[in-house]
Amino acid sequence: MDALRIHGYQCFVCGFDFKNSYGELGKEYIEIHHKKPLYSLTEEIEINPETDLIPVCSNCHRMIHRRKDRIITVEELKEIVQIQKLPTTNI
Repeated sequence: MDALRIHGYQCFVCGFDFKNSYGELGKEYIEIHHKKPLYSLTEEIEINPETDLIPVCSNCHRMIHRRKDRIITVEELKEIVQIQKLPTTNI
């Protein structure tokens, strides 16, 4: 698949790499997300793997599609993930 050749196998949101966690079992595995939901297209278009598709891990993919009323963007989820990674201070 061209998107994998272009983007690789690391999650665009959180950086997860299946091979690093699962060894050979996880080698060359990742899910592909359509940045523009297919159901929202009113006509057939040519998908550009460089600009229209991105690799995301299973957890991030589920979070992107979690809300029934709105799919959140990759950028929005990246922001959420970054906020969750901020160090907390104990008072």
